[in-house]
Amino acid sequence: MSILASDGLRARESGAWTREKLTYLGKYAAAFMTAMAPKRREGKWDRLVYIDLLAGPGICKDERGEFPGSALIALGVRPAFDHLFLGDKSTSNVEALKRRVPTEDQKLVTFLADDCNDAVTNVIENLSSKTLGLAFLDPEGLDVKFKTLRTLATRRVDIVYLFPSGIGIRRNLARFAREPHSRMDDVWGGREWRDLPLAKHALGELTSHEEMRLDRDWISSFRRKVGTLGLSYHDESDPAIRNNQGAVMYHLLFFSHDKAGLTIWKGIKRIAPTGQREFRF
Repeated sequence: MSILASDGLRARESGAWTREKLTYLGKYAAAFMTAMAPKRREGKWDRLVYIDLLAGPGICKDERGEFPGSALIALGVRPAFDHLFLGDKSTSNVEALKRRVPTEDQKLVTFLADDCNDAVTNVIENLSSKTLGLAFLDPEGLDVKFKTLRTLATRRVDIVYLFPSGIGIRRNLARFAREPHSRMDDVWGGREWRDLPLAKHALGELTSHEEMRLDRDWISSFRRKVGTLGLSYHDESDPAIRNNQGAVMYHLLFFSHDKAGLTIWKGIKRIAPTGQREFRF
């Protein structure tokens, strides 16, 4: 949902969980560029790029106030990305975002007003085999189709994906399971999710005491499927991202072709968005 920010342009209405996911993104983007920028000079990569095709208007707003969205966070990372592909299916969001990008940075950005599942093809065609990218997939619902992950996987792109496990999927799963073809089929890239315990539970075929394990199986199965695209190194935020009532809303998933990406991710994940270091025994 969009509202107005103090500059008179559109903002994305957000909850506390928005700051949490953006903290993960900001930390990973900064660590990614710190680690990879020197490799440009060594000739391993010709460009380091950021891809965000669900970027919104650039400013978020919650009960605590306004704060930068993912696109402006990425634009402020130093060392800087060589290029950013920023898009949204809403032309109004793209126009607001474009006005918020400083004039001196406009040359670094390609703006796309298109559905993310269509825009991704144009983006990938602009990436050489020596381009390394970071893509942030931040749908408000079930907007990202599996084919978008498949397209991104054809290039060396790390992916941070806000997977709508709770708000978008769990509460609609029984309806999806009954439909001959549902949006879940597009998100998953097939029908095999229907055979997972969580889908059967949604249809009343399993008992409720198994729910914790069912969530775990669901996310693990999706991660393994994406891994078959060549994104063999994957992980997730721990714990899941929850709303103010404690209900699971999202799992923040990470995918990479390279072990180095996973090492960076696990390093930034050790410090929670609150700033507290996570200890594991």
